[in-house]
Amino acid sequence: MSLVVADPTYELRHLTAGEGSSVERTAPVTFVDSLESRAPQVGALHEPWSGLFRAADHGLMLPASPGLTHLLMLPLRRGGQLVATYSVGGRGAPPELALADADLLAHVATVLSASVDRLIDRARLLRGSFADPLTGWNSARYLQARLREEVARCQRYGGSVACLVVDVDRLQQVNDQHGQPAGDLALREIAARIESQVRASDAAARIGSDEFGVVLPSTDAQGAAPLAERIIAAVSRGPVDLGRGLELPLTVSMGIAALTPPRSADRKALADQLVANAIAALHRAKQQGGGGYEIAP
Repeated sequence: MSLVVADPTYELRHLTAGEGSSVERTAPVTFVDSLESRAPQVGALHEPWSGLFRAADHGLMLPASPGLTHLLMLPLRRGGQLVATYSVGGRGAPPELALADADLLAHVATVLSASVDRLIDRARLLRGSFADPLTGWNSARYLQARLREEVARCQRYGGSVACLVVDVDRLQQVNDQHGQPAGDLALREIAARIESQVRASDAAARIGSDEFGVVLPSTDAQGAAPLAERIIAAVSRGPVDLGRGLELPLTVSMGIAALTPPRSADRKALADQLVANAIAALHRAKQQGGGGYEIAP
């Protein structure tokens, strides 16, 4: 069996990672950008479908399931919109659930849809403890959980993960000269400019009074550099509003670190070291006068 859930904005993947334990590790759940990418007939699926399993058409609905001959797919809808599919395979005969009448299958689909909604609502509620109240960004706790998740994913499937730490240059001077409210306004605007450059697949958080962190899945240090350059350009494109008619040009400094984690290493230790390396690179960037980035060796 398999549950495939549409997640075009990556919200659900971020939510489940933010809880500290991925749904994908404990249940056969797959989050996808588009349900239609999994099987050609999904877009037109308005009622339960049962038929022969064809690997070319249905292999992505039930991966790693050799010997299947039959398939049952239940469309799960929210407000009339298709949001997920629940699939059950059979070997040598249709799965037992496929023999049920149409009313029972429709009831099963309704119950499953409600269950998925409850799980999503629970994840959103739990995420409240992972949010920064000033900027609305995720908190440092969320970033730590998300980074450990990506380290574990790299250990399982291979690849690299990058971390970028952003620091607002001379923000303390803004607080001292214009007051904390002005500094808070500046921080919110800079956070918005950074967010405008971050990919949907990335995870971003406020990790300090004037620091932000970004986790870039499946990315090495050189691959993270273009994001750093875009952030620098976005923050520098014009003065930042401090309120009361005040505007001030501000810049950011960044440190970049990446790793390809060995399979047997402790993922928490690796995640902590990755952040430490990015912060060390950030300090080097600030020593150069700010407004730039450095890559950890």
